[in-house]
Amino acid sequence: MAIKSRKFEKAEWFKIFSAKKTRIIAFIVACVIAGGFCLSFVLYANSHADSSSKSYLKSESYKLASNEMYEELCVTASAYLRYVDEDWNYTQPRHLFNDYLNYLDYNRYKYKKTEDGIRLIDSRFDYYVGITQNGKTRYLSNIKDIENYDSETDKIEAFKSSHKNYILRRDNEIMSDRTSSGQIVDYYYNTAEYQDNVTEEFYADNLMPVGGSYYDNYGRYFYNYGNYDPIAFYNVDSRYNVMKGLDLKNGLKYSDRLEDEEIGDDYGNTWAKCENLYDLPDYKATDNDDSGITVFFAPKAEKLTAMEKEYTEALNDMYRAKLFVIVFGVIEFMLVCYLLLICAYNAEPESVERWKQGNFLKKVPTEVYLILMVLAITFAFVFGACWNYYVSITKNIFDNALANSVFRNILAVALFALAYFAGFGSLMEFVGKIKTRSIFKESLICRLCKFLWRKYKETSLYHYFHGLPLGVKLSIRTIAIGVILFLESAYYSSADVEPFLLVVALILMVLDIRDFSQLSKLSKQIDSLGEEKPYDGKIRKTSPVYAESEKLNSVQDKVRESVEQQIQSERLKIELVTNVSHDLKTPLTSIISYIDLLKKMDLDDEASSYVKILDKKAQKLKGIVSDVFSIAKATSGVDVNLTKLDFVMLLNQCIADAEDKIADSGKIVKININADSAMVMGDGDKLYRVFQNIVDNALNYSMDGTRIFLDVYKKADRIVFAEKNISATPINFTEEEILERFVRGDKSRTDGGSGLGLSISKSFTEACGGIFNIEIDGDMFKAIVEMPIIQEDTAEKTDDKTE
Repeated sequence: MAIKSRKFEKAEWFKIFSAKKTRIIAFIVACVIAGGFCLSFVLYANSHADSSSKSYLKSESYKLASNEMYEELCVTASAYLRYVDEDWNYTQPRHLFNDYLNYLDYNRYKYKKTEDGIRLIDSRFDYYVGITQNGKTRYLSNIKDIENYDSETDKIEAFKSSHKNYILRRDNEIMSDRTSSGQIVDYYYNTAEYQDNVTEEFYADNLMPVGGSYYDNYGRYFYNYGNYDPIAFYNVDSRYNVMKGLDLKNGLKYSDRLEDEEIGDDYGNTWAKCENLYDLPDYKATDNDDSGITVFFAPKAEKLTAMEKEYTEALNDMYRAKLFVIVFGVIEFMLVCYLLLICAYNAEPESVERWKQGNFLKKVPTEVYLILMVLAITFAFVFGACWNYYVSITKNIFDNALANSVFRNILAVALFALAYFAGFGSLMEFVGKIKTRSIFKESLICRLCKFLWRKYKETSLYHYFHGLPLGVKLSIRTIAIGVILFLESAYYSSADVEPFLLVVALILMVLDIRDFSQLSKLSKQIDSLGEEKPYDGKIRKTSPVYAESEKLNSVQDKVRESVEQQIQSERLKIELVTNVSHDLKTPLTSIISYIDLLKKMDLDDEASSYVKILDKKAQKLKGIVSDVFSIAKATSGVDVNLTKLDFVMLLNQCIADAEDKIADSGKIVKININADSAMVMGDGDKLYRVFQNIVDNALNYSMDGTRIFLDVYKKADRIVFAEKNISATPINFTEEEILERFVRGDKSRTDGGSGLGLSISKSFTEACGGIFNIEIDGDMFKAIVEMPIIQEDTAEKTDDKTE
């Protein structure tokens, strides 16, 4: 592998940023900054301040406290004060009273038991709650001098004048001195369970709904005073419900046992299908009369001042935490981008590997890094979610308040940084595996699959299926898919069977698609082989057509070698012919010169006849050598001068020059020229020789008394010259054989020809860019020359280049 060009990586600044020490320092700083970011984010998320409000009275925390206070007072009036006598004795079954106390305990509402009954305790609000029945009023209040006012109306008016931001419920109406928030919300509640008598109220979200309550003839009491779900009390215990076949909490009554429709309860009993209580014929629900309930509460002045101050401090803390989140987040984002870009970078200047992991770390399976990342993220979320518990624990460890806060935050940063160290460090190694392309190779699953695959390849089953043709494999898989889909639709309906069959069918489909794609690649490789082009695609060693692809590559290489050898052989033949022809010219010239001298000498008749024979044979040999030399030069592209010429005019000139030969031969020549002119690019001497050889060949080998046809016509963008004649001797050769060099139609070779005429014509025609063909039909011999006709603009451009 060649060393990759690194360009800017050679710069000094990049060497500093890519140095191992720089990366280690940046990673440590990123861990510390991440710890600070997580702590700031947790503090911001756990802040009690409401960022949408600048005042405690408009905050969500105050709305929640008001809602809780209102609900507590309304439930107390309806479920407790409604049922106490003059001596504060509870007149209903003790189960209702216990449910009321459980309600207070569950919601962490403070109260105390006195001789005068239950007294509610609240440090946030001054409150008054009472209920008037039969002209008598029972009330509870934490306001001083409550007894100084005679009537409830006087009490309320006095409270209104001395308190601000109050909520007053009286005669089923809500009053307040608060300004409406303008945001209206809905409150829906039933006055009887599922009997289409739903009450809907619209009220401002900083005020309260009126609400209501009801009870039914099965001993259930429901209270709806702004709570999301109705609060339910029961005047019987659970053992009574079981004995009577009731499930009051779920509104169910157990009926007779039915088939396969059983349910269980908390006591281990198995019951049959049940029906809702409100669907029973004897079910009856009754609304409570809440018109006598009076609720008044307002925040205590001193508590409100303290809460406003605490809220402002919390709001400021939240803003500071938000600022730290932004600052730390920006710095952390920059460090993360830098570390992810540079992680696994190989800083060795002469190394051929751009990315490289440590020898130990790269052996750690990929799944380990994924698990560490998940554990780190889980720890960070759990730790942040349990922040309040963490604070309470550290308060028990540290006594000093300042040390408590400082050490708590330092420890939190350290824990977050440790989680970030494990999580982000694993992420960097994970990215490093991606850069080194080893994420799958170094995973446990991949290693296990490779191990199982190696074991499977050792079995006879693998060898059997591996030896099957690809078409058979595709057919088997396709049939299996069809069978699975048939079984899926016709027989199987179990949820446990369907996914398994679908997965198997999906795997088989994927394998078929993969093999079909490999067949497509093999087809493209065959096409490229036919076009004598290299195939750029890659077929994996694991591909089912890899063996066939290698065979094609081998065939292609052998064909290429064969063609190269043939070209080299032709080149050597041409060089040999050229060299031999050139070497023969010198002694042949000397022989002819000496023959000329002998012809001038006074010789007897016998010697003179020998000299004439020598002269004739020498001239013939000279022509053969000249023809062979011309073929060699034309085949190699040497001595070919292409110019613009008129094909028809050149042919007419050749025919005119051969008139004497035609007349002496006694043959009848029919000339049919259907083109006035046809401009071609060619070598005039070579084309003239082509026409001359064709005419001479027709005169020499055509049957006496037959006609020779010379036709010229245009065919699309080509000009065609065709010669036809009947052979004087039976044609016992093929078109390919007659075009070979030194091959003649006269097998006895008694006609004096050299066998180079047609070969010369073919070579010269192709050297000029044309096509030369021979067609044989019985004893009819046909020679055809085709040349492309050039257009005028093409001709002009060619002339310009020639000039």
